[in-house]
Amino acid sequence: MPKKPAFTPKDPIEKLPLAVRKDIRDNYENNREEFEKTISDLLGTTFKLNLNPNEIWAYATDSNGGAGGVLAGYVNGFIYNLKRFIEKYGDDGKAHFNSAVSESELRVGVNTLGDDAQYIDCAVKDGVFWILFKHDGLAYNQDYIYDQMLAVVEAVPREGLSLRAKHDIDESWEEKIDDLKEEFATICAMPDITLDPNFEENFKALKAAPKDDDRWQETFGQATYDYFYSLKCQLESQGFKSDDMLQEGLAESLTAKKFVFRVIPKIKKSYNEIVIEDGVGYVQTIPENWWVNVSYAGEGLIDLL
Repeated sequence: MPKKPAFTPKDPIEKLPLAVRKDIRDNYENNREEFEKTISDLLGTTFKLNLNPNEIWAYATDSNGGAGGVLAGYVNGFIYNLKRFIEKYGDDGKAHFNSAVSESELRVGVNTLGDDAQYIDCAVKDGVFWILFKHDGLAYNQDYIYDQMLAVVEAVPREGLSLRAKHDIDESWEEKIDDLKEEFATICAMPDITLDPNFEENFKALKAAPKDDDRWQETFGQATYDYFYSLKCQLESQGFKSDDMLQEGLAESLTAKKFVFRVIPKIKKSYNEIVIEDGVGYVQTIPENWWVNVSYAGEGLIDLL
């Protein structure tokens, strides 16, 4: 099968017709300052629009209507999705976005994937946020970039937890962990017991491991919670809640009064295991068995005492 020729972008229009320039002035340039202020207020930093009408309008057809409306449509679509993004991810979302889009600038251009491109997509290149349109789809789906916005911001290298992981920790861990800790305190007869999710190190270990996709980040907080919840259930099923002798034995071994969850390269059991080291109880698993057979977490703890 012959190789498909590479897509060649069109040259910019040297001089736009007067009617097109007027439409750009009336419907885009006259609103540009307000657009930039809205975006800057959302992000808490000065943001600029750098749309090149001569490049963009080279792809116009008779069905596209006014050039100013097309440019404004891309900006309004960006603002709409940025609001959704910040509503969901809050201050962390702003911080991640501003870190990725370090030039605080929006541009619009043709997608160089040619016929293989989506009607609308986006990218972050050299700190600039780009909205990319298909060469034969100018002005299509202008506000359909929400999922891509998250993806391209997350794709920019950054230390620490991803936005998806942080969001799930907030929803699936922070809102429930206090109640679970109280149950541990009762079952173990340790009012000051600590549950350490070890989020940063576990995230780093999982991210470094080969995986088919990264959707595990979306349930990172819930998965971590489930390991501790299953440990709690194992403690109950092994009789710790109602047995002074078992509670005393646990106190003698768990001198740090702490359970930690960790992801490590290798364990002796298949899915997860519990060990006690230097007075700390470790529930541990390996990346390839992440969130698999979580109910075994803590199995055999009584045999370690």
